[in-house]
Amino acid sequence: MHFLAAATAWVEQQQTVISAQGRRLSHAEQALAEAVGVAQPQNVYVLEVPVITRPDNAELAAICDQFGFLTEDTIGLTLGYGIYIKQGYLTSRLLSHELRHVHQYEQAGSAQAFLSRYITEVMQFGYLDAPYEIDARSQERESLL
Repeated sequence: MHFLAAATAWVEQQQTVISAQGRRLSHAEQALAEAVGVAQPQNVYVLEVPVITRPDNAELAAICDQFGFLTEDTIGLTLGYGIYIKQGYLTSRLLSHELRHVHQYEQAGSAQAFLSRYITEVMQFGYLDAPYEIDARSQERESLL
């Protein structure tokens, strides 16, 4: 995966944007984060945006197209400790799903390690059947925030 360095740099850049412009989790959201395994919920930021944008890098954008990732229908995206949520879509279910991805980043140990596994899974199994996605869906919570 020759594009892994560019993908990692993009994730780290977006995480910086989210932490600068977003908000920390509320107490209820921190409890939700802990319930799905996040070790450091105090480090998580959420930024609600009108559209979750794709990387400007042409190669990364082409890969997104190839695998149907980051489309206009994307409503949540986790980038390390940063979470983008499309405006109007914040629910316990979506947030718990994205928080489980935060847990996966923590377990992987770095953005690069997470991306290496995540991208490999999506390429091998498809987005819906990727083990990281199955795991995140299994942790979705319906409780009210």
